[in-house]
Amino acid sequence: MACALDPDLQSLENDDEAWETDLELIRALTREEKQAEEDRAFAARLAGIAVDPIPENTRRMAMLADNYDETVKRRVIVNKTTTELTSKPKTCAVCMEPVSKTDPRVPCGHAYCVGCLRELFLSSMQDETLMPPRCCRQEIPIHLAELNSKERKDFNAKNLEYSTTDRLYCSQPTCSTFIPATFIVDKIGTCPNLKCQMKTCAICKGVSHDDLECPRDEATTAVLAVAKQEGWTRCYRCRAVVELTQGCYHMTCRCRAEFCYLCSTAWKNCSCVQWDETRLLEEARVRTARIAHIEIHRNNERRNLEQYVTQMADELRNNHDCRHTAGWVYTSGGGRCEECRYYLPRYLFRCRRCHLMACNRCRHNRL
Repeated sequence: MACALDPDLQSLENDDEAWETDLELIRALTREEKQAEEDRAFAARLAGIAVDPIPENTRRMAMLADNYDETVKRRVIVNKTTTELTSKPKTCAVCMEPVSKTDPRVPCGHAYCVGCLRELFLSSMQDETLMPPRCCRQEIPIHLAELNSKERKDFNAKNLEYSTTDRLYCSQPTCSTFIPATFIVDKIGTCPNLKCQMKTCAICKGVSHDDLECPRDEATTAVLAVAKQEGWTRCYRCRAVVELTQGCYHMTCRCRAEFCYLCSTAWKNCSCVQWDETRLLEEARVRTARIAHIEIHRNNERRNLEQYVTQMADELRNNHDCRHTAGWVYTSGGGRCEECRYYLPRYLFRCRRCHLMACNRCRHNRL
C-alpha cells in the first residue's frame, strides 16, 4: 500500500540530505580559513608587524553547528503508525566535531565539547547578551563548564552584576568597578576594590557629596531629554535607553528584560497596542524578502509577491512574539546576523517561522 509523507517531514528530510552533502565541504572551508589566519599572523610576525589575531570566540561564532546534532528523529507515517528512525552521531553544537560520552550534555539535549562550553561561559563575562549561558533558552549549570576556582569566582561576580537592576559603578573613571548592593549604605556606595574604595552617590552616580544634598545629574537629564524628543524609551530593569527600529513594541533588552516600548512596563502587563501597522508592514516586507523567490513560487504558485507580504503581515499580527521553536534552515550566501550584527560571508540560519536571520551562536545561545 502506498503511503503519503507529511510535507513538513519531507522538507525536513530534504534539508537533512542537503546538510549531509555540504557538511564536509563546510568543515574543509573552516579549516582553510583557520589555516589562512595562522599563516597571516606568522607572516606578520616575521615582518615585525603587530597584528591582532581574530578572537577564537569570533571565529567559532562563524562556524556551523550540526542543525541536527541531536539524534535525528524522522517520523514516517504509515497507516497512522509512527516509526522513529535514528541516525547521526552526537557532534558539538559549536565546532561540529564529534563528542564523546563524557562530554557535557546541556539541559536542552545538545552536546558540547568541554572547550566550547568553557568558551561560552568565559565569553558571557564579556558579553551581557550571553549571560546567563544558555542553549535553546535553557540555562546551563555552571558545573558543566569545568571552570577553575578563579574563573568560577569571576563568573559569579559578573552574573551578580548583570542580574542587578539599576547598577552602580565606581565614580572613579580609572576604576569603574561594579558596586554590589551589600556595599551601598544610605545611598552611598563604597568601591569594593581595595586599591580604590571611592565613595559614589547611588542617586546621581557621581562622587559622593557627603552631607550635601545630591545635585541634579545634568548629564543624565540631557540624555533623557534627547531620548524623549526622539521617542526612545528606557529599560525598566537596567535603565538603558533603547530605540525601536523595526518590529513590534515587544522589546528585549541586553539585560534580558522584556518590556513594552511605549510605556516601559514589563511585557504583557499593560494595555498598550502591541505594534504599529506601518512598522508591521515594513517588517513583513523585510521578512518576505528573506525567502528565495523559488521557494515562494513553489509554495504559492498562484500568488504574487504582494499577496505573500500580506500573508506574512497576518502571520506577524498573530505570532509577532516568535520563540523560534519551529527550527532553523541553513541558508547559503551569507549575510549579517540580525542579533549580534556579525557578518558571515558564506551562510546564516533562517527561522522557519519568522524568517529571522541569525548566526549559529545566536540561534543557540542568545535567542
